[in-house]
Amino acid sequence: MKKENLIIVGILFLCIVSIVMGIYLIGEKTVEGKTRILTRKKGVAVVYLYGPISISRRTSGWARFLPGADSITSELRKIGKITTIKAVVLRINSPGGSIGAVQEIYEEVIRLKEKGKKIVVSMGDVGASGAYYIACAADKIVANPGTVTGSIGVLMSLGNMEELFRKIGIKVEVIKRGKHKDIGSLSREMTAEEKRLLQGLIDDAYDQFLQVVIEGRNLRKSKAEKIAQGQVFTGRQAKDLGLVDEIGNFQDAVRLAGKLAGIPGEPKVIELPKPFPRILGIFSSYFMTNPLQDLMNENSIRLEYILQ
Repeated sequence: MKKENLIIVGILFLCIVSIVMGIYLIGEKTVEGKTRILTRKKGVAVVYLYGPISISRRTSGWARFLPGADSITSELRKIGKITTIKAVVLRINSPGGSIGAVQEIYEEVIRLKEKGKKIVVSMGDVGASGAYYIACAADKIVANPGTVTGSIGVLMSLGNMEELFRKIGIKVEVIKRGKHKDIGSLSREMTAEEKRLLQGLIDDAYDQFLQVVIEGRNLRKSKAEKIAQGQVFTGRQAKDLGLVDEIGNFQDAVRLAGKLAGIPGEPKVIELPKPFPRILGIFSSYFMTNPLQDLMNENSIRLEYILQ
């Protein structure tokens, strides 16, 4: 009886997977490497960028398919192949994230613009640091009056557990080749030379961010440097500073995107179907790491454009 039940459960699972994949294929067809959405009316695509930005949320198992920078860039590339999509609203509600992930999304947005797509960013609660970096690639930025934005700067946080390890009797032995190979180690304090090396990384990453702001917002360097000291602004303050173009909500951004693209009337909103990742999202809790593991991972040498 138990064996029969397992067979039935297995069959049901396969049926569910088949239905989900069927829905996905109906919503989107790929022919000769080109994505074709089942609509002939010109419209505005919406891409959502929510939460901290990283290449992917997890690196193993099913969880690697959950949304991250890779999925966002993939979606942007698909949109670039769809001729009926004339503009894109990038809906942002994010404090930023790792520099590599931020820059990959930024570059894909730039490529979309080069293909003639109009890009409008719509900021929700927050569109700060790395999220603002990405927004600088857009033709226009729309924010709510109370949106938290800005935070233009670079952050690297490293822990030092030397005293804790000593108290609980943990001794770390490091075998290395390369003077600075264990820079940022939890088990010891950094030297002055190591701090200077890491500050060099921070300074270079900051210069990259500053240049993006200067070019994207057409600001003088002196003005950009003054407002790029990590401070945050409301959407209304950001507009006065030239960091935001218009005050408005998501629908205002959609209408603006349609107007920029020359779409008459109320533009049709197009969202690429993504049922399979949503199904996987239900099981995401199975892939959470424990707090200690999170702490160890966060202590790696990683530059971030992120709001704290």
